[in-house]
Amino acid sequence: MVTFTELCAIVRQEHLHIVSLNHRNASIERIGGLHVPADRQQEFLSRIKAQLGVQGLAYLTTCNRVEFIMVDEAYFCMGRLQQLFQAFNPSAAELRSLMGTAMVLHGEEAARHLLRVSAGLESMVLGEREILTQMRSALEQARQWGLAGDQLRITERIAVETAKQVFTDTEIAKRSVSVNALGWKSFLDTALPTEAPILMIGAGQTNANIARFLEKRQHTSVRILNRTSAKAQALAGPRHWESGSLDELDDALKAGPAAVFLCTGSDTPLLDAAQAQTLPEGKLFVLDLSVPSGVSAAFRNRPNTTVVGIAELKPLADHNVAGRRAALGDCQRIIESGMSELTARLQQREVELALRDLPQLLAAVRNTALGEVFADELADLDSDTRNLVDRIVSYLEKKYVSVPMKLAREAVLEHMEKP
Repeated sequence: MVTFTELCAIVRQEHLHIVSLNHRNASIERIGGLHVPADRQQEFLSRIKAQLGVQGLAYLTTCNRVEFIMVDEAYFCMGRLQQLFQAFNPSAAELRSLMGTAMVLHGEEAARHLLRVSAGLESMVLGEREILTQMRSALEQARQWGLAGDQLRITERIAVETAKQVFTDTEIAKRSVSVNALGWKSFLDTALPTEAPILMIGAGQTNANIARFLEKRQHTSVRILNRTSAKAQALAGPRHWESGSLDELDDALKAGPAAVFLCTGSDTPLLDAAQAQTLPEGKLFVLDLSVPSGVSAAFRNRPNTTVVGIAELKPLADHNVAGRRAALGDCQRIIESGMSELTARLQQREVELALRDLPQLLAAVRNTALGEVFADELADLDSDTRNLVDRIVSYLEKKYVSVPMKLAREAVLEHMEKP
């Protein structure tokens, strides 16, 4: 007979296992080698789950993180770890390296890691919110594919609730630490109208993000120039903006843009004294996210010109990072509260599963009592009295199901509150 205390110990998080490769313990290239395209994940993960023999499996992949989240009563040993990595067909040297660098977590340590990852506390950019969306999507996908199991379903709910509380109740994500985001905010502070002419120089990922923001704010007069005009066209065409090559830079400046977004890999400034002379008089805002800077000192001296670059944004980003780190204590308290809630929810679920056969057992007792044990006595009753007896027995049957459930839940909570 399993005692209540033993049951509580059984359902703690020791069945949770996580294999993690992330920006702290592996290179981006190595992490990328464990990426599975979205259209192949269901088939691949189903096969991995069967090969490893685990009860639940979810898979999180980002640009700097891969997490294999598993539930199984058996210990996740080194042999199973090797079997997991062999599914990616590494060379012998790569396999040894993966085995040596992967972080393997079990039980409470794994659960705490999952909650911290979901809340952005293990991210390269401390407090990033996007990881919560990615984690929730990974766990939901595992459920939809029938890979997750009951414990991961409950763990997902607590991870999401805990992360939301971290982001809502602390300062961890309320100060931007990205120079790109801070640069965009500096542009918003100019309050330029949506019809104001804007020049974008460069068509890489940073300016692609800027283009998405401009489109969302419904800016209509945007011109994109790039060394490769086809790349500029690919970015501008779907938005019905103008595009061209850098050979058209002087003409674009003569048109008098109100703002310039600059992000290129040029070794020399694209905006110098000559370009400053090309521009007509008037206010100009320049966001320069190029490394090295794409704006010369002479251009910065142009009247009515505001240049915001990496040199201006990085000190603010560093200050905000320090502010986020100051919130870590509050975040950790929320994480520990989430850990307690997870343990309670898992224990409650275990009790519910243990009592799931109770309704059928009571129904069988009821049928035996009315159909066999007291059948002769009931046969002598009139229909009204017989109906009354049936209603009384049915009421008692329902109560004998709900009351033990309620008492079991209360017992779990009482046990959790004990030191």
